[in-house]
Amino acid sequence: MKQSAQFLLFFILLQLCAGCANKNTLLANPPDDLQKKIEAILPAAERFVLTNQETALKNGHPLTPENVRIARELGVARPGRVRVYIVSALPVPQDPELAAAAESLGYSSQGMLAYTYGYGIWIRQQAAGNRQIIAHELIHVRQAERMWLKKQIRQYLIQLYIFGYRKAPLEIEAYSGSAKY
Repeated sequence: MKQSAQFLLFFILLQLCAGCANKNTLLANPPDDLQKKIEAILPAAERFVLTNQETALKNGHPLTPENVRIARELGVARPGRVRVYIVSALPVPQDPELAAAAESLGYSSQGMLAYTYGYGIWIRQQAAGNRQIIAHELIHVRQAERMWLKKQIRQYLIQLYIFGYRKAPLEIEAYSGSAKY
């Protein structure tokens, strides 16, 4: 409970300072406190991502020919490795610290329709045919290919803490790149 209170205080202070410092400078040189927060939850985040990628790869289906075309247009190097796992509910972190961080940073919410874990795309049933959502998630696949998955996880966490979900550069790239679909 003490760590949750510390996290909340840190998050509030970070938000208050958002106008005081250039966020891109923070991204380039994350403060020690932020790096410690990331390092504390990183093992749980990596387990969460790798487990959910494995589940999607095992239970999901390959991209449709149309989605392979989109993946190639978007620069995905290995569209044949991607699997789309259609579900009624998206996974939620079971680790308490990771779950608290995900919720407070806007990552876990009922409004989310899809998540990408490496080559595994989890998508809720009501969004399964939505090309724009698939394109958005394929951009996250491309990001993981280019950055390597574990580096992407760390970078994504840092961006969530500094910018929040909607303004994280990896999300902005995915939203802007998928808009035409």
